[in-house]
Amino acid sequence: MKTKNCLTAVLVASLLLPTFARADFKARGSDSTLHVLKALAAAFAADTGKTITLEGGGSGAGVKGLESGDVSLAFLSRELSAAEKSAGLVGSVYAADGVAVIVHPTNAAANFTLAELKDIFTGKTEAWADGKPIILFNRNADSGTREVFHDRVLGKDAFSAKAMVKHDGVLLGSLAKLPGAIAYTSLGEVDEAKVRVVTVNGITPSAATLRDGTYPIGRKPTLATKGAATGDEKAFLDFVLGPKGQAVVAQSGLVPVK
Repeated sequence: MKTKNCLTAVLVASLLLPTFARADFKARGSDSTLHVLKALAAAFAADTGKTITLEGGGSGAGVKGLESGDVSLAFLSRELSAAEKSAGLVGSVYAADGVAVIVHPTNAAANFTLAELKDIFTGKTEAWADGKPIILFNRNADSGTREVFHDRVLGKDAFSAKAMVKHDGVLLGSLAKLPGAIAYTSLGEVDEAKVRVVTVNGITPSAATLRDGTYPIGRKPTLATKGAATGDEKAFLDFVLGPKGQAVVAQSGLVPVK
């Protein structure tokens, strides 16, 4: 879970870097893991003096930027697809994460099956057990979180047209104001002071259930390059997969792979 005081020293170090310095390379990708990449980039800069320009927009935007050559590194909240690998992209999994299903703290629901979630997010089920309407929040079309949720939960069906798209920055706050709302987000972004995580198929998303694969909506955040990584990009990948980088991953709310 994300905490307000994590990585204070690392982030302070990043603020001390010269703001006029030209970045060594540019990366684009997942909004839900952008806070993790910011912490990793700050730690990398403090360790090596190398700086990275980071942009969000979604995993899909990162892949597009990588394919066009606009960026030299993409950070995805999921693994590369077979088509992306066939296009020459090379990925390195650096963490484990789960797509957590979240509701308002006052919501009595404690568990959903995948089938029940599908009925809710396709609009087949429109009301809670008490008869109050369900308010659906969705992610933008380039979101890797949305891709994983759609693949694992909805399959070939479409999201309800009533599902409102909310950016990461406002999703939790919006849900916290509406007792009838339900959404999905990265486990690393959950703030339990605002929302409550429910179990899926009776399983709680946790480090243990993400590592053993029992949580049904798990995923593997990935760093990707066009072809094998070289130069500063490879140095960053090596740092992220090393002990310092993996410690930052854990502090940022994701599950390290090493």
